[in-house]
Amino acid sequence: MSTSLPWTKEFIAASTNAKVISEVHPGFARIETDTRKLQKGDFFIALKGDAFDAHSFVAQAVEKGAAGVLVHKWEEAWENYRFKTNFYLVKDTLTALQDMAIFHRRHLKTWLAAMTGSNGKTTTKEFSAAILKNFRNVHWSHGSFNNHWGVPFTLLDLKPEHNVGLIEMGMNHSGEIKRLMEIAEPDCVVCTMVGRAHIEHFGSIDKIADAKAEIYENAKKSAVGIFNIENPYTRRMSEIYGPKMAKQITFSSQDKTADIFLQVVGQTLDTIQLRGCILGKLGDRTLNLFGVQNVVNISAAAGIGLAAGLSSDQIWENLKQCKSYWGRNQKIELSSGAQVLFDAYNANPDSMYALLENVKSLTGFKRKIGFFAQMKELGNFSKQEHEKLGEYAAQAGYEQLYFYGPDHESFKTGVGNKKFDGELETHPDFSKDWVNELKGSFTAGDLLTFKASRGMEMERVVQILDPALDFHKE
Repeated sequence: MSTSLPWTKEFIAASTNAKVISEVHPGFARIETDTRKLQKGDFFIALKGDAFDAHSFVAQAVEKGAAGVLVHKWEEAWENYRFKTNFYLVKDTLTALQDMAIFHRRHLKTWLAAMTGSNGKTTTKEFSAAILKNFRNVHWSHGSFNNHWGVPFTLLDLKPEHNVGLIEMGMNHSGEIKRLMEIAEPDCVVCTMVGRAHIEHFGSIDKIADAKAEIYENAKKSAVGIFNIENPYTRRMSEIYGPKMAKQITFSSQDKTADIFLQVVGQTLDTIQLRGCILGKLGDRTLNLFGVQNVVNISAAAGIGLAAGLSSDQIWENLKQCKSYWGRNQKIELSSGAQVLFDAYNANPDSMYALLENVKSLTGFKRKIGFFAQMKELGNFSKQEHEKLGEYAAQAGYEQLYFYGPDHESFKTGVGNKKFDGELETHPDFSKDWVNELKGSFTAGDLLTFKASRGMEMERVVQILDPALDFHKE
C-alpha cells in the first residue's frame, strides 16, 4: 500500500511522536509498506502482520533509495544505514500509521462518509462516488481498503482539494469498527444491512449486528446517521441510535414513510428499473445494473448524497452514473455468444440467495448454468449453509450446476434433497482438467452465473472457458 502525497519530516514527528534515530532528508515522496513497489525518495513503514514482518526488508528498502524508514525495533545491522536515510523508532508501526492518518484527517477537515454492512459496502461506496463526483471533489479507495491498514491509507491519500471522502469499514471481530471510527472520525455513517457474513467469528447474527452497530455507537455527536429501516437489525439500530444523531436519514423499499423509498419494478440481465421517492421528489430511472439487491446500495448512496448537501433532483439525475464493477454482477459475453453474470467478488449465504432470486426472474435464455464455489468464514455453519445453497440452487431454474470447494459433498446433498433433474458436477477444488472439459459447451442463448468467496478465484474458470477474454481482476 502506498500514498501519493509529499510528506515532511515535521509531519512524521508531529503525528507519531517517534524517536529520531537519524535525519538526512527533509521529506518524502510517498508513504509505502511494500518494498516491491517502493521508489526512491519514499517513506517506508515496516509493518508486522500475522504472516510477515516487514522489518526483514528494511535493508532492502534503504538500498532501493527509501528517504525514511519507520520501525518499532532497532537492529544493529542497520547502523551503517543511519547515514543514508531517516530512521524513526516507535512503539508500534501500525499504531503509528493510524496516528499519521488521524493527524492528516484532522488537519484537512474533509467531510467524510463511512459505510459498513454484511453486504454492499464496497458497492455503496462506488455508487456514492458516482452520484457525488459531478458536484464534489470526491476521494475514495478503489477496491476494499477497509481494514486497520486500508482505512489509514485511504485517509492519508486525501488531498487539500478533496471536499468529500468515502471510507469503507470492514470487520470480522468485535471492536474493529470502533477503532476505525476513532481513526476516521466520519461526518456521516451508514450500515447497509446485517447478514451472515463472518458468522464463523461471531457465532450468531445478533453478535454480528452488535459489531456493525459500532459505526453508529462511536459516531461523533455532529454526525448524520443513515439507516436501512427494512433490515430488522439496522431498523433496531435506527431506534437506538437515530435519536442520538445530529440528523438521521432513513431508507426502505417497503416503508413509504422512509426519507428514501425506492423499489425495483423490473429487471433484465442488463438493467433494473427503479421507481420511488427521494425526500419528497418522485422519480423513475432505468439503470445499467443487475440485481434487485442493488436497491439497498443505491438507497444508501442516495442517503450519503443528501447528507453531503445534494438535492433530490441532483441525486435522481446522477443515479444513471451507477454501474457494475469487476466481480459484482458484472455482465460478460463469451466469444461463443454465451452470456456470463460474474458475481464472484465475494459471497455469503445472503448474497448467494440474492443472486438465485434474481436468476429465477430472468427469462429468454435457452439454458441457465450455475457455477458456484466455497463460501468462506462460515465456521461450524459451513456444511449446513452449503447444503442449503444446494437446495436453493436446485430450485433456481438451472439446467446445469457446478461446484468446487471443501463442502462440495454438502452442496451435492442439498441439490439431491430437491431432486434436481439437471446435470450436477462437484469437485473438492479448482482444477484446470475438469474446467477444460467444459470448453466449447456453451453457446449463444446460454446464461452462465458465477458466485463464490473471493479466495476461490472463479475468474480462473471464466478464463479457461474463453482464453481470448483476458478476464483478470482489475
